Amino acid sequence: MAATAEPVVVTISHRLGREVAKQRIDRGFDSIRSDILNYVSSVEYSWDDYRLNVRAAAMMQTVTGAIEVFDDTVRISLELPRFLQLIARGLVDRIQHRAADLLEGPKGTG
Repeated sequence: MAATAEPVVVTISHRLGREVAKQRIDRGFDSIRSDILNYVSSVEYSWDDYRLNVRAAAMMQTVTGAIEVFDDTVRISLELPRFLQLIARGLVDRIQHRAADLLEGPKGTG
């Protein structure tokens, strides 16, 4: 019996408050979705209060995850199949940069 791999978890701090952070993620997810469509065959997602549930199919593998929005953090958790665990480090880096950009908003404002 094969052991289940640990989920990939990324936590990003923010100062937006829960509702504004959720709105930014909601608006930005369409852009993220279009960016990853070259690498996946399908992406499904739905909000459950402040939790965005995501399911994607890539290379005959399924990736599931959730984005949980809190007052001052966003927690992204992905369950990757073993095959995709090989790219997990690069994926974490991209997620951290993309999420930080999304939550910070345009530069030069504030």
